[in-house]
Amino acid sequence: MGKLFNIVTAFTFVFACALFLSISSVSADDPLANQLTVEDQQFTPGSFEDPGACIACHPDIYEQWSKSMHAYAWDNKWYQDDYQLAHSETAGATDVFCAACHAPIAARTGQLPPHDGSQFDATSKRGVSCDFCHTVTGIEETFNMGHVSDPGSMKYANRGDGSSPYHGVAYSAYHTDALFCGSCHNVRHPVTDVAVIDTYDDWLSGPYAEEGITCQNCHMTPTAGIGSNPGKSSPIGQERDHVAFHSFVGGSVVAQRNMGNEQQAQMSDEFLKAAARLSLESEIKENGLELTVHVDNVGAGHKIPTGVTYIRKMWLEVQVFDENNQVVYTSGLVNDKNHVDPDAVFYRLLFKDGDGNLTGKSWLAEEIGYDRRIPAQGRDTEIYTITLPGSGSYRADVRLMYRSLSQGSLDFHEGAESEKIESIEMATASSTFERS
Repeated sequence: MGKLFNIVTAFTFVFACALFLSISSVSADDPLANQLTVEDQQFTPGSFEDPGACIACHPDIYEQWSKSMHAYAWDNKWYQDDYQLAHSETAGATDVFCAACHAPIAARTGQLPPHDGSQFDATSKRGVSCDFCHTVTGIEETFNMGHVSDPGSMKYANRGDGSSPYHGVAYSAYHTDALFCGSCHNVRHPVTDVAVIDTYDDWLSGPYAEEGITCQNCHMTPTAGIGSNPGKSSPIGQERDHVAFHSFVGGSVVAQRNMGNEQQAQMSDEFLKAAARLSLESEIKENGLELTVHVDNVGAGHKIPTGVTYIRKMWLEVQVFDENNQVVYTSGLVNDKNHVDPDAVFYRLLFKDGDGNLTGKSWLAEEIGYDRRIPAQGRDTEIYTITLPGSGSYRADVRLMYRSLSQGSLDFHEGAESEKIESIEMATASSTFERS
C-alpha cells in the first residue's frame, strides 16, 4: 500500500489507533489533547436529542434539514463506499477520523467504533443533526471536528432573543462565524498533516473573508449568493427578515436527485451555475486556431471545486465545428461508458501516496500531487492549439462541466451495473470565426 500504509502498520497503530480508535486512552494532560476534541469530549448515549424532537416547534427547518446533505452525512452510500474502503485499507485507523464529522453524535457518545454503525442508536444515525449543532459552545480547532459540545436543555444559535417552552435559548457568536463550518470543512491527515479538505482555510485567505461574507451568508439561504429567507423559525416565533435556511445548499445535484430531493437538486444546480463564467478568445494562426478559454470564479467564496475535490471532477469540454456543423476537434467529451476524456483539462485536487503515485484516496495522502482549482474571484486560462482542415467558417463551443464523483469511482464500488453519473453544465460560451 506504499510508504504511508507501512508507517501506520509499523507503528501497530500506536499513533493512529491511539488517536483515532482508542478514545479512552486520551488523557487531559496529553500534549495532543487540544487537537483531539472528539476524543476528549465524551458523553453518555442519549445525551443528544433526536431531531424528531424538533419537528413540532420547527417544522419548516426540520423539513429543510431532513433533505440536506448534513442529514445524509452518515447514510450517503457514496460516502459509505469510500469510508468502508478506507477502513479496510488502514485496518480501521480512519474510523473515527472520518466519522467524527459524518456521525458526530456517535463519535461523542462512545458508539463509534465499531465502524459499521452496529452500535449506533437512532439519533447517531441521523448524521449532522439539530442537537449536535445547537449544543456547540466553542471551537477548539478549525479542523477535524474541533467543536466543543455541551448537550443539555440550553440551545445555542445566531439569536438569543427568542423563547421556547421546551428548551432554553442563548445567543452564540460561533453560530454566526465561518469558524463553525470550518471545524468540519477543514480536514488534515492525522499522520502526514496534508490538507485533505481546505475549504475554510481557502475562504479565510480570500476576498470574501475580507468583506465579512461568511459560509452562512451563502449556504444558509435558498438561492445562490447572499439572499434572504423571511419568515419564522417556529409557528410561535417572531417574524424575521431572514431565517437561516437549513438545507445547506451546495453543489450536490446528483446526490440530491438520487435521493429523490428534486427541489434541493435544482437549488444545487443554481449554485453551480452561479459559481463560474466562461469567456473565449480566438486567433487564427498559420496552422489553424489558437483558442483561449478563461474560467472565472465569480460566485463561490472558495476555490472551485471544493470539499472532497479528490473525488469530484470539474473539466472543460471543447468542440469545434465547421460551417457544415461537422466536428473538427473535441476535448473533454464523455465516452459510451460515461467516462470523461482522460486528456481533458481537469480542475481538481489529487494526492501523492508513499510510492509517489497520484491517488484520490485521502487516507494515503503524503503530499499534494496535483492541484488545479480556481480561487474566489480568480481566473484560470487554458490555450488550445487546434489544427483546422481548411478555410471557411468555424464555431467553438466550450462548456465547464461538473460531477460530484467520477464514473470510475462508482464503477469500482458497484461494478458493471453501476448507475451513470450525471454531468452538470456550470457555464458555457461560444465563439465564431473565419479562416481564409
